[in-house]
Amino acid sequence: MRIHFTVRDLARVRVAEAPSPLATTTFSAFRLRYGRRGSPALDMWRRTTQAARRAASEATAPPGAPPLDRLVATAPSQPVPRLLRPHVALPTLDEEIERLLSTPRSELRADWGYVAAHRPLPRWARALLEGDVVALRWLADGVRAQHSAAVAPYWHGLHTALRADQTERVRQWQESGVEGVLATLHPRMRWRAPVLELPDVAGPDYRLGGRGLLLAPAAFTSYVPCDPGDPQPTLHYEVLPHPGTAATGDPYGALAALLGHSRAAVLEVVAEGVSTSRLARRAGLSPASASEHVGVLRRAGLVTTRRTGRTAHHSPTPLGAQLLLHASSHGAEHGAEHGTERGADRGTDRGADESCTGERLPHSG
Repeated sequence: MRIHFTVRDLARVRVAEAPSPLATTTFSAFRLRYGRRGSPALDMWRRTTQAARRAASEATAPPGAPPLDRLVATAPSQPVPRLLRPHVALPTLDEEIERLLSTPRSELRADWGYVAAHRPLPRWARALLEGDVVALRWLADGVRAQHSAAVAPYWHGLHTALRADQTERVRQWQESGVEGVLATLHPRMRWRAPVLELPDVAGPDYRLGGRGLLLAPAAFTSYVPCDPGDPQPTLHYEVLPHPGTAATGDPYGALAALLGHSRAAVLEVVAEGVSTSRLARRAGLSPASASEHVGVLRRAGLVTTRRTGRTAHHSPTPLGAQLLLHASSHGAEHGAEHGTERGADRGTDRGADESCTGERLPHSG
């Protein structure tokens, strides 16, 4: 795929002012569903996110509505609704959801109509084309559930990394101009004036036609424009493939050292969302011992427990998920320093769903 610029387009290229919580949540849903196994930190993020979604499903999932990842895209090359990846960010997810809920019917019909022309929508989602209030609220509930499980525990690190990239792009712009920025957006993108080439993306040439291009740093995946009717073509370029790459410092290192081998093993198994009996089998402990360790972790704020009849189900809290993710990231870095990480494994962590794994970057609609 190639994105063509005119002189007017180059004059209208700009960098997004702030990261969008809603767009980040949308791309996290895509990353959760697509992409082969990557680094230990990416796999741990997937496990803790899936466990958190299962634990919260009864309370937060809209009846009859699928998880957000099934609505975002059903194949890597299919379009994602513009309303779920806004190019103008608001400070909080709640504010962006309020804006979503107040979208004019004409915009809903145009946006979801374009998506429906390229892939099937779930039955309940078809009502979005007509601005159905119930369908919109189901969508909002699905966004909130995904954000709570996949993004909220890591938002500080994600936001910091995305803002840091924005600051760097502004500095780059001042030193080498717009072409200097376009030439360094992503290892798999090539700037050959007046064209930005994406060799790993299959698709027709895209002509900006004087609309310019908004450059938006993104977490989880990149996303390229393709809809010729998009009033503001936006290129979401991946800055970090998962929250583990945003880990800075070691805020939970001392706590991890205090857990001990058995409790660390219990916490890792709990990441999958398990009952006490399954936890005991997986960790090689007696049910009584497993229950005791879970109690300690629960009092430390690392594990939450819910009961269904006589069965207790355990899953990590946001703090527990952060601790596990940081430990996974730190372990991968330690292995790389000592030459124990295979080259293929390092490659899968650089852009799990994009060109680095041989899969196409998703395109926009």
